[in-house]
Amino acid sequence: MPEVLIPVGPGDKKEWVQRTLASATAISDKVTVYDNSEREDLGELIDRFNVRHVKDRKLETVNMAKLRNKLLSLATENVVITMDSDVVIPSAESLVKKVNEDGYAYSWMHYAYSEEELKRPRAVGEENPNLGCAALNVEKIREIGMFDEKYARDEDIWLYSKLKKKGMTVGPVEERCLHLNSSHLRKDFRTSLREARRNLWRTKYDMMMVFDGLTDFTFLTGYLYYGSYYVIGASSVLFPPISLMFFPIIGFGIKYYGDLRKWGYNLLPGLALAISLPYGFLWNVLRTLRGK
Repeated sequence: MPEVLIPVGPGDKKEWVQRTLASATAISDKVTVYDNSEREDLGELIDRFNVRHVKDRKLETVNMAKLRNKLLSLATENVVITMDSDVVIPSAESLVKKVNEDGYAYSWMHYAYSEEELKRPRAVGEENPNLGCAALNVEKIREIGMFDEKYARDEDIWLYSKLKKKGMTVGPVEERCLHLNSSHLRKDFRTSLREARRNLWRTKYDMMMVFDGLTDFTFLTGYLYYGSYYVIGASSVLFPPISLMFFPIIGFGIKYYGDLRKWGYNLLPGLALAISLPYGFLWNVLRTLRGK
């Protein structure tokens, strides 16, 4: 049975934590919960399950890389399953096989946001690493010096890129896990706008990886695709027929997302990501000049 590591924080919903713990204890008899929520209700809930309950003070500022390092420091086995406190994993067999038998350093399940989506096959080119339902070879993570804590966010993408650069094998399994938290799901204009605001600062981490030599083309395709909207728009001012290029670009997006509605809800966050690229670049130039 795999060892399962779960972080629980101050903002977690009790019902999600309960479903996650039920899922974890169903797939393993060795579950460790790193609890820095400082919440009595969550502490009491965790203690109802047959798990190792490790309590700590909450972080002063959110730093996911630091949190992952604390979590992995509790590992007692070389192969571990990491679960966030808002996911349900039907089975961990394929994840464990990828690491134990196939030699992967890191494997994960893509998210599904409903029971029906759990059956959806992985799309061609779908490569969105996460640590919410993943398997890790702890020894190989230690070989690269654990998580770089300057990546307070996007620590999953950093890990993917760092391991690949070191020549290690990473990749997803075909199965999906159920993500109970749909806050990042772009399902209407309101959630689309919220994600667009988040993407305005996200580029500093993407550009940080570029400056650190960890560029992976997989994670730059969004900049190329959504950046083309600005290039075509600006060029069509000088030469109007160029605006016809919008048709194949939009058509590609609709095909990729599956329908017009999903393309529309992803358009605003994508445009925000592309236009904030100069901010991310300048932020990292200044960081480099300061020697940080």
